[in-house]
Amino acid sequence: MQLPIPLFIGLRYSQSRKGHAFLSFITLFSVTGIFLGVMALTLVSSVMNGFEGELKKRILGVLPHLVVSTDKTKPESWPELLKAQDERVLQVSPFAQSEALIQSSKQLSGALLQGVSVDALPQFLKDSLQIGDWQEFGQSRYQVMLGAALADKLRVQVGQKVRLLLPSGGSYTPMGWMPRQRVFTVAGIFNSGSEVDKVVAVVLLGDLQKLAPKPELEWRISLSDAFSSVAIAPKLAALPGVSQVVDWRVSHGKLFSAVAMEKAMMWLMLLLIVAVAAFNIVSALVMMVTDKQREVAILKTQGMTNSQLFLVFAVQGMSHGVVGAFAGALVGVMLCWQLNPLMALLGLQLLPGMALPIDLQPLQLLFIVLSALALTALAVIYPAWRAVQIEPAEILRDE
Repeated sequence: MQLPIPLFIGLRYSQSRKGHAFLSFITLFSVTGIFLGVMALTLVSSVMNGFEGELKKRILGVLPHLVVSTDKTKPESWPELLKAQDERVLQVSPFAQSEALIQSSKQLSGALLQGVSVDALPQFLKDSLQIGDWQEFGQSRYQVMLGAALADKLRVQVGQKVRLLLPSGGSYTPMGWMPRQRVFTVAGIFNSGSEVDKVVAVVLLGDLQKLAPKPELEWRISLSDAFSSVAIAPKLAALPGVSQVVDWRVSHGKLFSAVAMEKAMMWLMLLLIVAVAAFNIVSALVMMVTDKQREVAILKTQGMTNSQLFLVFAVQGMSHGVVGAFAGALVGVMLCWQLNPLMALLGLQLLPGMALPIDLQPLQLLFIVLSALALTALAVIYPAWRAVQIEPAEILRDE
């Protein structure tokens, strides 16, 4: 199949190396820069996606995505009503939460006390249980499940007693004001692998309601995507009988905002590497245009239009960008696939037995490649325009 004239000439120019060692070096430098930038972007973005996903799973798997406060009229109808508002609502369960102090025989620590129903536990909370049994926990009274880090801080084990003190709802006694308190038995320990383990303690909903009764009924909402809470919260808040909707972003939004900011800055820095490499193509093409002035003049006298001549040098520059971008994407995908075995081989593991989480997203990879090609396209505009401005009469008058 015969290629169009601009494409054929542009590809021939891109392959021309004889007598242009310095020009070839600049071109190779540009292609290598694009290759490294795209490869690094693919690898780093995949690892950061993995870390963000793990953070979301570990922290937001334990915390409620939304907490809806409602009146107590027909409480049995609220789960179906709330779940019907959006298909992204996966689970609705009765819920209570209160700040508390937990006192063991050796230590005292603050905690976020969550009252749950064993019949409607979040799946991640079930999976993260290290010691204990949720069914036995649900059949006993005044038992508590502690996060692993919180249990270590209190220096308690399963079967030992701890005292829970709630500052709200206390009462005055002859000894002065006393907080509500009750002795609980440690029934199990869960480990989500996140900061949540330092502060969260789980008790039965009925036990917490007796210890700290509240006038409003609250519902724990679990979503298919925790980041969709911004769109779903207004729908739930508009329902009659709903007094308040609390988003998880109130307590942990800053953490994820910091992660998103770090991810964006990493993208910007690595994209600048691609931009510098892409704009190195400008100097290579300008030198090529200067070197090919006679050929350009002859082509114009042979009837080649300005648009065709523009395409000749655009094709030459874009060919370098295409090679660098696609080669970088390919090597980046291969590194993502074999990153953990490669790190283990080099002895660069973060922790023994811990693998880097990797989440390679095809759409993100496509965006990286298209960004590199777009920067290359911007870089070839000026040299191609310079070629169009060449006057054949001035170049060939002394020939």
